[in-house]
Parts: sequence; structure tokens; C-alpha cells
Amino acid sequence: MKTYKATVQSLIDHIKTSMDVDPWAKDMAEELLTRMNPKETEIEGGGQTWWYVCPECHGAVDSRDHFCKSCGQALKN
Repeated sequence: MKTYKATVQSLIDHIKTSMDVDPWAKDMAEELLTRMNPKETEIEGGGQTWWYVCPECHGAVDSRDHFCKSCGQALKN
């Protein structure tokens, strides 16, 4: 498998400015690539019970997960 040095954001920017790509394909590619950018998990709860949630779909995630099992969002730990 070949490795590339382009960042996900540069790929998104390139797709947005492409002239020969259908608009629906641009939107889909942007959404999928955006999910590859890791986001910080959020902490919710109260009292003595706390849990981590995905910043995109608000599904519960384990603190050791690298991806949300519900929506596929990449996560920072």
C-alpha cells in the first residue's frame, strides 16, 4: 500500500475546488474525509458517574477507542 503525505484538510480543500467532480460526490468525500480528522472525546455525567461520548453522534465510547463504533469518527485519547 502506498503512503501519501497530503493532509486530510488539503484533500478536502482540493475536492472542494475541483471542477470535474459532481457536487454530491464532493459533499460525500468531504464528509468522509472530515471524519478521519481525530476529535477530542467529550465527558458527560454527574455525581460519581462519568462517561466519554463521541463529539459527532454523542454515542458512548470507551476511553481507549480510536474510532466511534456508531458513526466512525476518529477520536483523540
